[in-house]
Amino acid sequence: RAVGTFARALDCSSSIRQPSLHMSAAAASRDITLFHAMDTLQRNGYDLAKAMSTLVPQGGPVLCRDEMEEWSASEAMLFEEALEKYGKDFNDIRQDFLPWKSLASIVQFYYMWKTTDRYIQQVR
Repeated sequence: RAVGTFARALDCSSSIRQPSLHMSAAAASRDITLFHAMDTLQRNGYDLAKAMSTLVPQGGPVLCRDEMEEWSASEAMLFEEALEKYGKDFNDIRQDFLPWKSLASIVQFYYMWKTTDRYIQQVR
């Protein structure tokens, strides 16, 4: 998690697109970093020292992005508007609002979006 937090904090493009990223990265570094770390540990035969050395190669920390970071603020707003209009009909959302996004990307974004404070406030 520390490697993921550090990598996100250093990545300028993430900070520009998502100004609150530093707080988010510091809070949890999202599950994708944990999955990457577990996979790395398994691929290195559960040798912790070897796995840690591959997580931070000579070029710097490995950055794993999740779907929330790949979407711009305007795309997220389009998604929310489409969700209000079509509900969870992701095919129609893609066709009418986000044709440049894959269906898998939209579905993954939906489940990540449901964990945000914005969604929780809308539910209330």
